[in-house]
Order: sequence, then C-alpha cells, then structure tokens
Amino acid sequence: MRGMGEAARRRWAVAVTVCALLALAAMLAAPEGARADVTLRMTFTGDVTLGCEEKYRDDEDSLPGVQRALGDAAFFANVKALFDADDLTVVNLEGVLSDSAEGERTDKTYRFRGPGAYASILQAGGIEMANLANNHTLDYGERGYRDTLAALDAAGIAHFGGEETASFTKDGVTVAFLGMSYTEESRDERERMAGEIARLKAEGASAVVFVYHGGQEYGEGRTQRQQDVARMAVDAGADLVVMHHPHVVQGMSVLSGRSVCYSLGNFCFGGNKRVRALESLIVVAEMTFSDDGVYLGQRLTLYPANVSGNEKKNDYQPRLVDGAAARRVMRRVQADTRFALAPYDEALGCAPQEYLPAE
Repeated sequence: MRGMGEAARRRWAVAVTVCALLALAAMLAAPEGARADVTLRMTFTGDVTLGCEEKYRDDEDSLPGVQRALGDAAFFANVKALFDADDLTVVNLEGVLSDSAEGERTDKTYRFRGPGAYASILQAGGIEMANLANNHTLDYGERGYRDTLAALDAAGIAHFGGEETASFTKDGVTVAFLGMSYTEESRDERERMAGEIARLKAEGASAVVFVYHGGQEYGEGRTQRQQDVARMAVDAGADLVVMHHPHVVQGMSVLSGRSVCYSLGNFCFGGNKRVRALESLIVVAEMTFSDDGVYLGQRLTLYPANVSGNEKKNDYQPRLVDGAAARRVMRRVQADTRFALAPYDEALGCAPQEYLPAE
C-alpha cells in the first residue's frame, strides 16, 4: 500500500468535516427530548506504543529509527485532521516513556520503552489524553511509571488509569475518565470501579467513560470476561465503555442505551516491527447534554483505519482507509457485533451509528 499523499489528506479532512456536520444535523433532527445544548466530541484509538524493545532501539526500521528520520509529526500526520476536529482525543498509551532502563522487568517477555521526549509525539499529533491502565505501564517498574507521568505532564497530556482519574470540561459540562486493566482485577477492584464511578458523578461529572484493558490477544471476538466487565461498568453508571488489549478489532454492544467497544485494535504500535494485524478502528463519540449538564444521549461514528501504509512492514503511521480496506475493517467489527451496524459510507469515509438517547 502506498502512503497517503497531500491530496488524499485534504480529501480525508473534507470527509471528516462533512461526516461531523451530518452527524450533528442528525442529532438536531432527533426527537425533541434528544436535542442538546452541549455536545462533546471525543475520539478514541487503539494501542499506542511510542517505543520498542531495547534490542531494537538502534534499528532504522524501529519506531525510534523512524522518529530519528522523520521527526515527531510523522506518526499521526495521516489522522491529525480527524483529531483536530474534536474536543478531545484519547489513546491507550501502552508502554513507558523514560530516559532510563532502570527497573526493567526482565521477567516479562515483552517490555516497551521510548525516551521521555516522545510525549511530544502525542502533542504534535493533536492527542490530549492517555489511558495508562494496561499491562505495559510498569514494564520498567515504579521508576519508569513515574518518568512516564512526568513526561506526559511536561507535554500537557492528561492521563488516567488505576487509582488516577481525569476529566474534561466544555461549556460547564464535565466528562470523567476511569481506567482499569485485567492485571488489577479482583473483587476489591471491581467494587472500587463501581465506587469510583459513583464518586465521579457525585462530584459533578455529567458522564463517565470507563476504559478497560483486557481480553484475549489476537482473539477473534470478545471474551465472556469483557462482557461481564462491560455490564458491571454500565450497571455502575458508566456512559461509554472502550476496551483495548486484544491487538485486533472486535465488535460492539449497546447496554442500557450505552455503547461498548470491545477492542479498537492496534494504532501507532512500536511493539511490532512486522504488522501482525493491519486493521484498526477509530471511534468518535459525540455525547449530548442539556445546558444544565444532564446527559441526553450519544452517537458513535466508526472510522476504519490501518496501522501502517505497508501490509507487512510497520511504518508506525496509522491512516484512515476507504474502499476494500475499509470494508475489511467493518466486517471484523460486524462479525463480533450481535446487531446490524449502520454501514460504512464511502462518500463520508465513516460509518455513523444510530443516536442512543439516555434511558
């Protein structure tokens, strides 16, 4: 596959704008009770690893090698128009940002690290928030974790995961973010999840997004555990559930009028020099609220993507796709979804789903 040229990027920028305007028009055309005074547009991607294994750090075809050759802006250049069209872009940052290899967990098969300066890659790509609740956050122990937090803070990237939550406010409406990984699972952790969702809403959040890192790596579909966690989160008051970890695209559910995305696949993934799974999914969630902050409903728009412009060799530059490539992504999502999704629209470059009013 060839890289996306400037003309193609302009075409995608127009498609992104048109898709967003049509989605907004559809919401405004919804029943009177669904009309919103405030709309928050949030974009979610799959796994982002801004580094690699230590043994590949000096290789030209590693993510650090590409960074040395092309600079920070190259990695998200193909999708920046989409990210710039929203209020907030959230990624799952799977790995450590630290200038030191101290504390490397050699008991783990794979450990991913990039220098702290790589936080600026997120900044250059229009990304404002990162989930850290995953199985690679502690690849370099407490030192690596602290360094990652410091790097993100220095770049102005908000973060959440584990005991840490984050929030975003627009026009007086606040959405809170809570993350949990399968590595933290226990009865106490599940109870803490429910308690945290309740606390966040009691403290003024109009909606809560719950991000879960779990499932079977390269599994064709969701696991029962993923479904159980989604149900627990929605029952506890979560308004949107987004999942990662399987490294492949999986399906969706709607529970009590709330959307669940079981896996968005990889995105900018420095952990693999060779592409193991090309398909990726970007999800844009538009949440609507009354002017006094009451949650009214949501609409998801699905953007098919590929993790690389080369089907075998990873260039670490994810891009939106159309035609047969887009249909392959949508088939993967539909295969693990137990209701008919609204189809991909070639003219729009996305698949706007139905508006889900709050129950």
